[in-house]
Amino acid sequence: MKHLKAVLVGTLTTLYPLSWDCLAAAPSNDVRTEVVGFADLDLTRPAGAHELYRRIEHAARDVCEPLGADPYGLAAYMTCRKSAIARALRDIGAPLLTEHHRALVD
Repeated sequence: MKHLKAVLVGTLTTLYPLSWDCLAAAPSNDVRTEVVGFADLDLTRPAGAHELYRRIEHAARDVCEPLGADPYGLAAYMTCRKSAIARALRDIGAPLLTEHHRALVD
């Protein structure tokens, strides 16, 4: 089954009160992930790419949501979502999916 893990990558942006020594430590093992299945989609067709993008956005919201719970964490939440989506697009490497994303952000 084809799937991907949308990995939370924006958490370090919420650690600004900590020292740089702390940021150099080994990464945490409790990084939030969500598996997004897409075996049922044809990524060579626009409808399949659009549906997968919708699923990726939903997964990114889920894994980054704890950062958005704090009003001061909105910037970290947005960074996390953008990073998770970008990582998923890079990992999948489907041209129509990337094209759909570029159309939305331009």
